[in-house]
Amino acid sequence: MFKGSKGFLIAAFAAAILGLAGCASQKEPAEQAVAAIEKTFKESGSEIEKYLPDRHAEVSASIASLREAMSKENFSEVVAQAGSVQDALRRAVAESRIRRAQMRIELESEWAELTKSMPGIIEAVDKKIATQGSRPPKGMAKDAWKSTIQSYDAARDSWSKAATEITTANFEASVLAARDAKAKIVSIMESLGIKAS
Repeated sequence: MFKGSKGFLIAAFAAAILGLAGCASQKEPAEQAVAAIEKTFKESGSEIEKYLPDRHAEVSASIASLREAMSKENFSEVVAQAGSVQDALRRAVAESRIRRAQMRIELESEWAELTKSMPGIIEAVDKKIATQGSRPPKGMAKDAWKSTIQSYDAARDSWSKAATEITTANFEASVLAARDAKAKIVSIMESLGIKAS
């Protein structure tokens, strides 16, 4: 009975030692996998978030799950899941770069349209303002007219700045600023019943 119990205890102790050894053997691969994933995410995460926000949220949640498993020392679970997380991250990086290229093409087309349409729009509003002078259009209060002119001047200045300062480095920001300026000026045109020449 004693011998049997002793044999059982030895077997149990050996199994425990083997279990700990197996856990320890998974620790380093788990740490390396998580470190590699976090490095890639740190380098490309902002780009993914900008162009594919939904995918960024998914990958971020997966990485958080890996971190949680690491904190609980579930190293085998980390090793098992790391491959799929790494693949999802790589796909997200590639797809975000494709989306960035697509947006660049779209913005270039939009910029071409803006440079074509904005001179006529500005000319039409300038003409209306010059014609009215300090007198507000019929049906508009003097204060409202003054506010409209101020809003127009600010939008026109924003457009001029975007058109003058646009470069490859700030191309996206400049087009977005120009888009916003056009929307504001067009809104003013509509409120004044102006048609672009």
